[in-house]
Amino acid sequence: MDPRGEILVCGLGGLGQACLASLVAFDLPIRCLDQRQPVWADTDLAQQLEPALVLGDMRHPKVLLQAGVSQARAVLLLSQDSGVNLEAALQVRLLNPTAQLVVRSSNNNSSSKLERQLQARLPGLAIVDPQLLTAGVFANALRPDGTEAAFELEGELFKVRSSLQRQAASRDLFDLLSRRQRLVQWFPAEQAPAGPPASGWWDLDARPGPGDRLLWLELASTLETHPRSRRQWLASGWAHLRFFVEGGWDALQNLANRRDPLLFWGLGSLVVVLLLGSYWFGAGSPLRGLMLTLALLKGEYLDAFSFMVNDSNPQLGQAHFPLAALSLLYALGGTLLTAWLVALILDRLLAGRIGRQEPRPLPAHTPYVLLLEGGRLAERLEQQLRLQKFQVVRVQSLAADGDSEGGAYRSLDRALRALRHCPCQAVGVLSNDLMANLAIALELQERWPGIRLAVQSHSLSETSNLNVLFEGMQVINPLEVAADAVVATALGERVRGVLRLAEAYLLLTDYRVESNDTLHGLNLAAVAGGYGLIPLVVIGKGESESIALPNPERVLQQGDRLVVLASLAALRQVESGSLQPPRWTLELRGIRSNTPLFEAQLALARFLAATPGEMGAYLNTTQGPQRTPPLYQAPGRLLEQVLQRLGVDCDLVSLDTSHA
Repeated sequence: MDPRGEILVCGLGGLGQACLASLVAFDLPIRCLDQRQPVWADTDLAQQLEPALVLGDMRHPKVLLQAGVSQARAVLLLSQDSGVNLEAALQVRLLNPTAQLVVRSSNNNSSSKLERQLQARLPGLAIVDPQLLTAGVFANALRPDGTEAAFELEGELFKVRSSLQRQAASRDLFDLLSRRQRLVQWFPAEQAPAGPPASGWWDLDARPGPGDRLLWLELASTLETHPRSRRQWLASGWAHLRFFVEGGWDALQNLANRRDPLLFWGLGSLVVVLLLGSYWFGAGSPLRGLMLTLALLKGEYLDAFSFMVNDSNPQLGQAHFPLAALSLLYALGGTLLTAWLVALILDRLLAGRIGRQEPRPLPAHTPYVLLLEGGRLAERLEQQLRLQKFQVVRVQSLAADGDSEGGAYRSLDRALRALRHCPCQAVGVLSNDLMANLAIALELQERWPGIRLAVQSHSLSETSNLNVLFEGMQVINPLEVAADAVVATALGERVRGVLRLAEAYLLLTDYRVESNDTLHGLNLAAVAGGYGLIPLVVIGKGESESIALPNPERVLQQGDRLVVLASLAALRQVESGSLQPPRWTLELRGIRSNTPLFEAQLALARFLAATPGEMGAYLNTTQGPQRTPPLYQAPGRLLEQVLQRLGVDCDLVSLDTSHA
C-alpha cells in the first residue's frame, strides 16, 4: 500500500470534519465526498479542501469513481446511518479491492450482526463506533479517586497519577523510574512542556524542581474478581429490607398526600365490603364472617357458600337465593382481584426473565457513579468503572424496541429515591441531546455541589469553549475525541481506545509485528525513544501470558503482539519508519581484576542485540577507552548500572555536542 496514497473521506459531518483536520496536519493527499454541501465548522479547512470536494451519494459507483476511489489508499465512510455506510463499503470493495475501509457504526443493535459478518468476510474492513472508542475518556472524567486515568489491558490495571514536586528532587528522572512505573509527561514549573506527552522528550539525567508536576503511568494490579463476603451479603440483605419498609412507608405517605377521590372511594368501598360481609356471613360471629368474606374474595365460592348453607339448613331453599347471589358477587369481585395480583406477579417475574428488572438497592452510605442514558456507551462505561471497583448505577429510558435496558432504573426519580441513603460521587449525562443533557447536569449540580460531571455533546462547536462556561463540568464530544482513532484505523492500526492526558489525546494501539514491519527487529528502547511510544504490554509469538511494562532491551520478533500508548503523530512516524536516532553512547574506561568478563559480555550483548562473542572488543580497554554503538538513554543508563555492578568503569555520554 502506497504510504502517500490518497485518503477519501465520505460524510462530512462532525466526525468527518474532525478526521479531515487530523489528516491535514500530516500533509496527506485528501479527497472528500458528501451528499450535499457540508456546513463547515472551520472556514480555513473549507477553503483548503473545497477543490477536493465531490457532491453525490456515496453508494453510487459513478460518484465514488469521480471522487477517486480507485486510487485511494484508504476510504472513510462516516455517515450517521450505518446502513448507508455498509452499502457504500460493498461498492468501494468492488471498485478498489486493496483500500483500507473504515466504516462508522451508528450504535444500532439491529445492524450489529451484519457489521460483524462483513468485518469477518471482507478483508481490510474496520468498523468503528466513535462513542465506544471514547468510553475511556468519559470513564476518566468520572473517576472519583483523584487519578488522571485508568484502563485495563490483558487482565492488568494501569493507572495514570499526577504528582507535584514540593522541593527539588534528590534523584534524577531515571532513578525515579521503576519496573512498574513510566513517565508520561513532565510539566516544569511555570513553563510549557518541551514536547508532547508520551514522546520521551525529557533528559533522564535532569532533576525535577519545586513546583514541577509529573504524570506517571503505573502498573496498579492484576484484575481479580473476589467472592462477596458474608458481611457484604448481610449488608445487601439489610438494604433490601430497608428499601421494602421505606417503600411501604412512602406509599402510605403518598396516599395521605395525594387525596385522590377515586383512591379514597376505592379504599373506603373495600372497608365497607369487608364490614358488611362479616355481618352478613358471620351468623353472629364477626370473625367467622370475615374469614368467609376473605374466602369469597379469593374466589372460593362453592366451598364458602356450602359451609354457610350446611350450618343453617342442608337443603338449598328459596330463602338462600339472596345469600347465594351476594356470595357470587363477592366471589366474582375477588376473582378479579386475584387475577390482578397474579398479573402483577407475572409481570415482575417476566421483567426479571428478560432483563427489565431494576437494580438491587445498594447498602446505605455506599458511594456510586450515576450514568444517565447512553445505551451501549453507558454499558461500556459501567464495565470499565466496575473493573476498577466503583459502584455504578444506570438510568435508561425505554429503548427503540420498547424494552428498557436490563440492570438500569427506568427513571431518574426512581433511582434517586432508591439511592437516597447513598452519596453520589460523579454523574455522566450521555444522551444525544446537548440541551437536555445540560439541563439535567445543571440541576444535579445544584443538588450535589462539587460533584464530578461529564456531559456528552455532538455539537459542531469546540467543546473546550463549553467547558469554560460551566465550571466543574466536562463537556465531551465523542466525534472530536474519536477522530484520531478513526484516522489511525485508516492508516492500518488497530486502536483499542482513546485517553485524554495532559490536554492531548493518546491512543491505545495494538500492533502485530510482521517481517516487513518497521517495528521488526527493534528493541523496545528504540520503540520508546525512537518513535515516542510507551510500550504497555507485549505477548510473544506462541505465548499466552502477557508481559506488562516489558524491559526496554527486549527485541520484537515476527508474530509478537505489542500494545502501546501513543499520539497519532507517533503512530504516523511508525508507519513511515521515521525513527529518531539514538544520541548516547557508553564509554568503557577500565575493568577491575575480579570482573566476570562473560557476564559483562552477556549484558552488553543483551542491550546491543548482538552475540556475546562480539562484545569482547568493547571490554578491551588496554589501548584506551572504548565506546559502544549509539544507544537510547533509558537502556544506556540500565546497561551502565549493570556493568558498574560487575566492576566495569563506564559512563553514559551524549553524542550531542551540546550535551558533551
